[in-house]
Amino acid sequence: MKRLIFIVLVMGLLGACQQDLDTYSGVDYIYFEGTQDSVFFSYAYVDGEVQSDSMWVWVRMSGQVTDYDREIKLKVAETNGRPGEDYVALAETYTLEKGYTFVAIPVVLLRPEILKKEERYLVLELQENADFRLMWPSQPVNQATDKRYSKVRYKIVYSEILNTPPKGWYDTYFGTFSVKKLDKMCQELNMTRVLFDDVTYVNPRKEYIATKMVKILNAAPVYEDDGVTPMRMGDMYYQ
Repeated sequence: MKRLIFIVLVMGLLGACQQDLDTYSGVDYIYFEGTQDSVFFSYAYVDGEVQSDSMWVWVRMSGQVTDYDREIKLKVAETNGRPGEDYVALAETYTLEKGYTFVAIPVVLLRPEILKKEERYLVLELQENADFRLMWPSQPVNQATDKRYSKVRYKIVYSEILNTPPKGWYDTYFGTFSVKKLDKMCQELNMTRVLFDDVTYVNPRKEYIATKMVKILNAAPVYEDDGVTPMRMGDMYYQ
C-alpha cells in the first residue's frame, strides 16, 4: 500500500513538472539574454582617440534547433540619438545560423562631443516574424518583489559625462580637474584615462607628469572649454 501511494505521488509530481515545462510546447520564441533590461556605458575612462565602441546584445532562442538559417527581427523602438551621428544604424534583421540557439548583435556606439554634456540612449525591441514569436515578455527581478524586467526590450544608455576626477588625480600637482585637461595630458604623455584611474601607477610619477605638462603648456598655451581659462597644473608651479 505504501509503495502504491509513493508511486502515485511521484507520478503526480512528474505530471505537474511536465505541465510547467510544456507551457510553450511547439512554439519557437526569442528573448534577450541576461537578468536585466538595461545597461549603462561610459566613455569617461576610454582613451580620447577612441571614437566608437561596441556593446554586444545577446538574443537567445527557445524551441527547435533547425538545420537551416532563420531571421531575428529587431527595431530601435526609442532613442534620443541619430544613426550615423550617435550610433551606427542597426539592421532590421539578424541571422540565427542553423544549429545555433543564440545571436550576438553588435551595437556600435559613436562618440560625438555632445556626450560630454548629455546622455544618449537606445531602446531595442524584438519583433515577431514568421520564424519566432515573443512568448516571454518579462521576468520577476526576484521572489521578494513584484518588479519585473523585460525580456523583449533592452535599453542602452551611454555618455562621456565625468563629474569626478580619476582616482589618481592630485590637485596639488595637476590643478583643477577637467576632462579636456585629462585628455591633453594623455595625448602629450602617451597615457590613457585608465592609467590615471590607477593610483599605484600615477603616484610615483605625479611630479614628473606635472613638471612635464607645465613645460608643454608654457610653450603652447591651451584654454579650457570656456575659451578663457588657461589650462595649468597645480598652483605650486606658478609661484
